[in-house]
Amino acid sequence: MGIGDTRYLMELPGNPGISSELIFPLNTLLEGVSFRRERTGGRIDGGRDWNFEVSLAVNLLAPFGVMKDYDWDMYPGYPKTVFSYTESDARLVWFLASAAWKPVLSSGRWGNLRAVLGYRLQYVYQEALGYVGWQYLDLFPDNGPPGPDPTDGDGQPELYLVSYPDDTVVLTYWVLWNVPTAGFSVTLTPAPGLSIVMGAGLAVPIVTDQDDHLLRNKLSTATGLGIGGYAELAVHYSWGKPEARRQPFLSLAMDLLAQKANTLQTQTWYGDDPASDDYVEQPGDYISGVDHQISTRQLSVVLAFGIKY
Repeated sequence: MGIGDTRYLMELPGNPGISSELIFPLNTLLEGVSFRRERTGGRIDGGRDWNFEVSLAVNLLAPFGVMKDYDWDMYPGYPKTVFSYTESDARLVWFLASAAWKPVLSSGRWGNLRAVLGYRLQYVYQEALGYVGWQYLDLFPDNGPPGPDPTDGDGQPELYLVSYPDDTVVLTYWVLWNVPTAGFSVTLTPAPGLSIVMGAGLAVPIVTDQDDHLLRNKLSTATGLGIGGYAELAVHYSWGKPEARRQPFLSLAMDLLAQKANTLQTQTWYGDDPASDDYVEQPGDYISGVDHQISTRQLSVVLAFGIKY
């Protein structure tokens, strides 16, 4: 099971400038497989004990929760002022893969201490379906001249409720995380067949994302290097005789991951932009060097059953 989100924050200075944050939910049920290879003969032949682990997972369900979209005006010298908030149902494809090599640094009757060198890959793709929310707008009726309502087009925005049909894809977003990791883990063995694993480490993500804003005919892309960290806690229990060729086991594990990258985004229009005054942006126009922060916070809870042999 996954809990958390992936998000980006974009800021374009000006007078006023604009800031946008999109938050994509990752609360869903995951299914996967894992494989672990162990070497445990170090005390006999003088070599170093280690294990190597590989896991793959994919989401089974659409995310619980909604995609949230915030927009602020930014006036120099003043706090940001929110002028728009919408939320959308979402479709999700989430693929996760990881590998880790864990050599033993020290061991005893209490358990062992290991170094952990790993790699994680995550691909998240989401589609936002319609939207509902509110915006402060200063509109003429039907984009024409002022009508009987004197507040329209008077330079003072008013609060409007906004919506778009939820059977329409209004935005697609994908993000790819390539994440080398390094850390340590401690395994405690308080009783036969029972082990408790605690670990933590640093992550150095290389991240790429793409936002296709279908209602504005605008494609935004960014790539950058970030920083992050992880922490893990797992309880494993196996039963049967230790010398048995095959031992069934049950485990419950939790993994917390947080990472972000400050990048520069390029926005390219592939059609007229209805949201721009007088359709200023035309096909082929682009803006580069836009401040762009990509981040994710995730908690995964894994219940596993298998055979050790």
